Amino acid sequence: MFIKKHFAQRLLFKLTPMRLSVIAACLIAGLGNPALGAEGRESVREHVEVVAVGDRLEMRLADGRVVVMPTLEPQRASAAEPERDKAVAAQVLALVQGKTLTLQPLGAADRWGRVPARLFLPDAEDSVDELLLAAGLAMRAAVAAPESARRAEDAAREAGVGLWADPAFHALAPNRPQDFSGREGALALVEGQVGSIGRTRTRIYLNFGGWGGFYASVAQRNWPAFERAGFSETSLRNRKLRLRGIVDLDRAPHMELFHPEQIEFMDEPPRAAAQPSDPKF
Repeated sequence: MFIKKHFAQRLLFKLTPMRLSVIAACLIAGLGNPALGAEGRESVREHVEVVAVGDRLEMRLADGRVVVMPTLEPQRASAAEPERDKAVAAQVLALVQGKTLTLQPLGAADRWGRVPARLFLPDAEDSVDELLLAAGLAMRAAVAAPESARRAEDAAREAGVGLWADPAFHALAPNRPQDFSGREGALALVEGQVGSIGRTRTRIYLNFGGWGGFYASVAQRNWPAFERAGFSETSLRNRKLRLRGIVDLDRAPHMELFHPEQIEFMDEPPRAAAQPSDPKF
């Protein structure tokens, strides 16, 4: 099922006209993967209402519970938009407030009582997190994610919409260590070619430059998961990769890779990006 035109018009009226016109366009076009949305609904047991959205995109429900969407990385400010996190939270609240959403739990509550879940608007097949990714209002976290979420972010990044229009979110080049300054502890994309691979008793290292240059590492205890996903030292050597992870600046710019989803090959044919469809009523 696709978004009805009158729903998108009401949404556009409520939201601020700048970047939020993008999300309305995505909703009208039905961007995303309807099949995944329908599949998700089959396992859902309840309907909920959202009364507040925090700066980290956590959603407080009318019954007091707090829901987080683990696919999303919370927004962060940039020089171009120092209030981006608050602005996006307000935009998301405008999207969901006053509507009965369908909730699909993804696991038990964490130690802070937050419930990981996917949420669906009443007239949307795509989940809320996918809609936000497609509009460039959020970045995909460094976790395993549905293919539809990956395609949604890919389409937004390639189109340069939302946060992807801001240079602060562009992929970093491993041969420019100066560009990593100020990124400590932040999620980032790094794109470049693996120059060499090293191994110690506890870690495997993907080196993208010389001494002091950017590198990524995988703990030996986590390496079997990468092998099961088809990665090997041979398959990674000299390949052009896109890495997604938290930047660490201790001694040299680097990031730790915990699971295979953090690695994408850039020298392979790209996945088919999500394409807009004509609205159906």
